Amino acid sequence: MKITFLEPPSIEDKVPERLAGCTYELYHFPDLANLYPLTMLTEAGHDVGYIDSGLEKLDGAAFIKRVGGDDSDIYIIHSVILSKRTDLHFMGMILERKGDVRFILHGPEPTRVPEQYLIDQRVVVFRGEIENKILQCVDGETPPGVSMLRDGRVVHGKPSELVDMDMLPVPDRFHASIRRYALSYFNPKFRGRPYTAMMASRGCAFRCLFCVPNSISFARELEHIKHFGRKPPPAVASAGRVAAEFEAIAAGGYKSVMVLDDQFLWGRERTLEICGRIEGLSLEWGCLSRADFLTDEEVIGALAKSGCVSIDIGVESFKQKVLDYIRKDLKAETAREAVSTLKRHGIDPKLNLMFGTCPEETEEDIAYTVRVAGNLGIDNAMFSVATPFKGTEFYRFCKSEGYLIDDSDYINPLGKSVISYPQLTASDLERLQRKAYRKFYLRPRFILKRLRRCASWRALKEDLRIAFELFFQKR
Repeated sequence: MKITFLEPPSIEDKVPERLAGCTYELYHFPDLANLYPLTMLTEAGHDVGYIDSGLEKLDGAAFIKRVGGDDSDIYIIHSVILSKRTDLHFMGMILERKGDVRFILHGPEPTRVPEQYLIDQRVVVFRGEIENKILQCVDGETPPGVSMLRDGRVVHGKPSELVDMDMLPVPDRFHASIRRYALSYFNPKFRGRPYTAMMASRGCAFRCLFCVPNSISFARELEHIKHFGRKPPPAVASAGRVAAEFEAIAAGGYKSVMVLDDQFLWGRERTLEICGRIEGLSLEWGCLSRADFLTDEEVIGALAKSGCVSIDIGVESFKQKVLDYIRKDLKAETAREAVSTLKRHGIDPKLNLMFGTCPEETEEDIAYTVRVAGNLGIDNAMFSVATPFKGTEFYRFCKSEGYLIDDSDYINPLGKSVISYPQLTASDLERLQRKAYRKFYLRPRFILKRLRRCASWRALKEDLRIAFELFFQKR
C-alpha cells in the first residue's frame, strides 16, 4: 500500500508543536510519534511518504493541491489538542475530494475524544500507543486500541497494549521522505547541525499535580487511565537499545540530538552505561531530568564526557510550600544544587518554571522564583503558565474548584492563562510571565554572551525570532 503521513498547515495564527503536544512551536523538530510507525510500515514493505507543510512552506491551498496529486491509499495524522481544528478541517476536505482514501488518526487528543475525529466511515482512530498494532490496522483489521464508525455508531475496541521500548525499531531518520528535511530542523541549544530528536523512555513515575507529559506518553497515559484508573508504569529502554540509537544517529551524520523523554536519567547504572558507550561518538546532546537526579558528581561527569551540553530541569518554583502542594517531591535547595553541579561540569542548565500551579502561590512567591533563577548564573529558563490539559488530574482539580475560566481548546502555556485564583488572577499570571521573560533575558550580561555564541547570521535571526515570540505573546 501507499501510505503518507501528514502534518497539515495550521489554520491558526500559530503552529502547534505536535511532539511536545502542549504548546505552539518556537522551532521545529521531528515528530517521533510518526517516525516509529513510518519505520515499521517501511520495513513491512509499504510505500511510505511524509508531507511536512511547515518545512515545505505549504499554505492551505498548496497543501490540498499537493495531496490532490498524491495517490496514497491511507493518510496518517498525529493529532494533539492544539492541532485538532486544523486536522479535522483538512481531513474533511481530503475526504470530500478522494472517495477511496482512508485515514488513521493517533495521538493524545484522538485517544481522549475519538468520537470527535470519526467524521466518516473511512476514518479510524488508534488510541494510546500506535506501534504494537499499526500493521494490522493498515491491513484493515481491528486490533486492540481501535475506535471506528460501524453502521453510524462509534465502536471502541479493547484497550491498546503498552509498548516495550526495546522492541521498537530505531526510527528511520534517513528515509527518503524524511532526509530532505534534516537540515531544516533547529534547536538553539546546540551548535551542531543537522539536529534530530530521540526518546529512550515513555511515561513518568512521579505524581506532580500539574503534569502533562509529551504527546506520546500522554496518549498512552490517557488510554491506561480510561480503562484501568491509574497511570501506566514507565516504559524504559535498556542502555544497549539507547546506545544503539545514538550510534545510528552519529553514523547518519547528525551532529546534535535532544532526548525528549519527560525523565531520561532513570537509574544510575543505566545512565553510566549509556554514557560510557556513547562517549566517543562526538555528538552534542541534551535531555530532560528532575533535579534530584542531577546531584551525583560521577553521573554528571559521565554525562559531560559523553557529549551532554544541556539539561532541561523541571523545577517549577523555588518556594517549598508550592513544591509541596503540587506533590513535586523535591526540595528547593536540591534544584539549586543540581544547577551548581551541572555548571561545574560545563553542562548548561535550562530551568522550566511554572506560574499558577496551585492556589497557594502568590505574586511575591513568583517574584522570588524569578529572582532566584536570575541569580543562579544560568542563561536559559522557560516561564510558563500552568495549564490544565483536558484529561489530567490538574484539569479536574481546577474545574471542580472553579479555577478554570476557559474550557475551550484554545490553550497556550506560553501566552494565555485559562485559570484564575482569588489572589492571582489570569491577567496577573500573564503579566508576571511577560515580566519574568523580560527581567531574565534582557540582562546585559546575557545579551552579550548570546551574541558572542551566535555562530552565524541565521542563528542570530533564529534567536531574535524566538525572543520576539516570547516577549510579545498574543492571547
